[in-house]
Amino acid sequence: MRRRFALLLLFVVVLYAARFVTRSLLSQAAVPTGSYLLLNLRGTYVEAPPQDLLGKLTGGGKPLLHLIETVKVAADDERIAGLIVRIGPLNIGWAKAQDIRDAFADFRKSNKPLLALLEQEASGGNIEYYVATAAERIYLSPAATAPLNGLASNFVFLGGLWEHLDIELTVEKVREYKTMGDMLANKRMTNAHREMANSLLDSIDAQFVSGLAEGRGLDAAVVRNIINDCPVAPGAYETAGLSDGTKYLEAIHESLGGDQVRLLEEDEYAPEVASRRSNGGPQVAIVYATGTIVAGESTTGLQGEMVGADTLREALEEAVDDEHVRAVVLRVDSPGGSALASDLVWRATQSVRESKPLIVSMSDVAASGGYYISAGADRIFAQPGTFTGSIGVVFARPNVRGLLRGFGINTETISRGRFAYLDDITTPIDEEGRAKLIAEMDHIYEQFVDRVAKGRELSPEEVNEIGRGRVWTGAQAVNNGLTDGIGGLAVAINAAKERAGIDLSSAVELVFLPREKPLLARIADVFRSRGVLQVPEPIRTLTRVALHPFSDGTFATLMPALIEIR
Repeated sequence: MRRRFALLLLFVVVLYAARFVTRSLLSQAAVPTGSYLLLNLRGTYVEAPPQDLLGKLTGGGKPLLHLIETVKVAADDERIAGLIVRIGPLNIGWAKAQDIRDAFADFRKSNKPLLALLEQEASGGNIEYYVATAAERIYLSPAATAPLNGLASNFVFLGGLWEHLDIELTVEKVREYKTMGDMLANKRMTNAHREMANSLLDSIDAQFVSGLAEGRGLDAAVVRNIINDCPVAPGAYETAGLSDGTKYLEAIHESLGGDQVRLLEEDEYAPEVASRRSNGGPQVAIVYATGTIVAGESTTGLQGEMVGADTLREALEEAVDDEHVRAVVLRVDSPGGSALASDLVWRATQSVRESKPLIVSMSDVAASGGYYISAGADRIFAQPGTFTGSIGVVFARPNVRGLLRGFGINTETISRGRFAYLDDITTPIDEEGRAKLIAEMDHIYEQFVDRVAKGRELSPEEVNEIGRGRVWTGAQAVNNGLTDGIGGLAVAINAAKERAGIDLSSAVELVFLPREKPLLARIADVFRSRGVLQVPEPIRTLTRVALHPFSDGTFATLMPALIEIR
C-alpha cells in the first residue's frame, strides 16, 4: 500500500513539475514593464531554503528566505513598478515579522510604491498590522475586522494536572528564572517568573509601539491611546490615522491603472527569483538549526521539529570540508533541548571556527540549548524581537506508580546500588537522590556558563549574572553582551562576507545545509509526518511541555516553551 502511494505521489510530482516548467517559461516572458508584484502574506513562514517541487506540493510552511529574496529581486527589477502586499492571519514570531519589515524597508529604498491591504477577521491584528506599517500606504478590506488590542502573553502551568493523574512529579531547575520547571510543577507564577515575563512584554511592546509610530508618523503616546481605544472596524482605523482608506484589491488595482497594469502573483514571479539566485562566486553555507535539540538524527514528530545533533554536526563538517565554502552562517530557531546534544553541536561549531568564520543568525527563538550552540560563534546577530538567553538547566522525573495502580497495574523493582532507582519512574525519589540530580545539574550549568564566558569573552560571574535561566529579547541581549548586533539573515551574511574577506558588494552563492534527502526518502518522510503537520503549533508546543517528564531522562537546556506575545 505504501509503495503504491509513493508511486502515486511520485507521479503527481512529475505532473506538477511539467506544469511548473511550462508556467515558468510562460511567466518569464510575461513580466511587462510597469507590473506590480502581488504578495499574499499569511500563514506560517519557516526557516528553510527555497522550496523545490516536493516542498511546494507537501506544504508545511513557506520559507521565509524565499519571501525575502522575492522582495529584493522585485526591488532591483526595473519591470516591477511597485509591490502590493495582502496580509492575512500570520503564524510567526516577532523576529520573523521584523525580518519581513526589514525586507519591505529595503524595498522602499528603490522609490517604488509599497501598498499593504489587511484582510483578516475575528482575531487580533497586532503582528499583522505591525508588518503592514512598513508600507507607504495601508488599506483595509471593507469587511476586515482586525482589533488592534495591544499585546498579551499567556502561560500554562501544569502543576495541578499531575495530582489528578496520581503522578508524583519531581522537578529541579538551575536557576530561579528557568521557568520551564515552574510551568511543569507549579500552579502559578513565581516572583522571578513574573518579573521576567513583564520585562519581555515591556520590550516587545516598546518595539511594537515604536514601529507603529514610525510607520504612520505618529507620536508614541498617541499610538498607545489608540491601542487603548482598540479600533476594530476599517473606519476606526482610518479615523485614527492608522490607514489610508477602505478598499478592495480591485479598487487598488484600478487606482494604479486597472487593465493597463499587470498584477503578478508570487508563484508567477518565482522563476524570475530563482533565475537571479547567484550560482557563482564565493560560497557561504547556511546551516539551519530548527526545532528542539535532540541526540541522533533530525526528525519531525508529535512534538514538532527535532534538530538532531548528528545531523547538525555532519552539516557543519560538510561546510568545513568544502573548499569552496568561505564562511558559515548558523541560522538558529530553537528553544533548546538535550544538554548533551547541545554540547555536541557546540563542539562542532568550534571545529568550524578553526578554519572558517562562523556567524550566528537568530530567528524567533534561540534560547537555552539554542543559545548554547550559538555562544561559540565569531559573531551573533538577533532581531529585537528574538527570544534568547535562558542559560540554565531543568530536569523532571515522574513517579507513575499511582497512575498505573489506578489501571490495576502493579510494578516491582529489584536493583543493585544505592541510587539505581533514580532511573525507575515507578519509585519515589528521596532527598539523597535529589542531591545527586542537583549535583549533575550544577555541573551542566557550570559548563554552560563556561562555554558562554569563553565565547562572549565574559567572566563566569558576568555570565551567571545575566544567566540564571533568564530569557531576554534580542534588544536586551545586545545590551547585556549575549549578542553582537541587531539584524536578520541578510545582516549575518554580510558579516560572514566581511570576516571571510569577501567584498560586500559581491554576490555570493548560498549553500544550504543539511542537504535535502533523496526524493524517495523524502516521500517516505511525508508518510511519517503527514498527521503531525496537521496538528496546530500551540498543541504541539503544549504536548512538548506536557510530555517532557516522560522523556528519556535527559537533562534539558530548554526555555519556557510557551512564551508567546500576541
